[in-house]
Amino acid sequence: MIHKWSLMGSSGRPIRGDAWLPDHVAGPAPVVVGIHGFKGFRRWGFWPAVGASLNAAGFVFVGFDMSHNGVGAGGLEFDEEALFEANTWAREEEDLGRVLDALRGGGLPGAHRIDASRLALLGHSRGGGLAVVRAAQDAAVRAVVALAPIATIRRFDEETLVRGRAAGFIPIVNTRTGQTLRLGAAAIAEIDARTDLHDVAATYASRLAAPLLVVHGEADTSVPDSEGRALVAAAPRGRYVGIAGADHVLGCRHPWAGTTPAFETFLGETRAFLAETTR
Repeated sequence: MIHKWSLMGSSGRPIRGDAWLPDHVAGPAPVVVGIHGFKGFRRWGFWPAVGASLNAAGFVFVGFDMSHNGVGAGGLEFDEEALFEANTWAREEEDLGRVLDALRGGGLPGAHRIDASRLALLGHSRGGGLAVVRAAQDAAVRAVVALAPIATIRRFDEETLVRGRAAGFIPIVNTRTGQTLRLGAAAIAEIDARTDLHDVAATYASRLAAPLLVVHGEADTSVPDSEGRALVAAAPRGRYVGIAGADHVLGCRHPWAGTTPAFETFLGETRAFLAETTR
């Protein structure tokens, strides 16, 4: 069963989400919150397959769109480009906090079937980095799964940043749609100001009380697997699974064109890890 929901997010913009409830689990079930990455959204490619797989394994799955990810009410297109430009890491931290507050306060659909005390975070790319940062500051998080996570927000060379500061934005090409989106002035300034995010491994992964699973495609050209390895090396209870030949999205595409061996490896590792850490 999939229930839509909406909350007020950063600057009063809506956070839209889905709560996937397992049909075959009678009592409250452990819950996994999915956190999409940069240029991501809750219904991109593999995310519905993640929800279905975790439901089949007895977990509630909560997916949501960040309030400023640029995807509007339809949930599938970047049709709110001005919001994308206004997005920042701080806004995403705020949005995730509001989702977790609602989850723990019984404010999401099917609350009586959700055991919020058995909470895991599952993030992809930028969302994986955010999951680590949040869990390092939230002792109630039982486990973290990070797929191809970033270990730093410094994603641009200095020349690009200089041009961006002068122009007030950095152009971001969405190769799938052909759109040129903008990383806005506030996000550029944040790259300089948030020194705590320059080395997520040292600042946050090293403080994790929760166990961490990192799965990373070793042919990833968007986020090198060295970033995932660094997070695991710093974490007190970290486990790394590298997938040879796999890219940033494990060979999956949007619209969904079906699973891949690399994606099935990720699902299997994730289910086993969560069964061990949240039950």
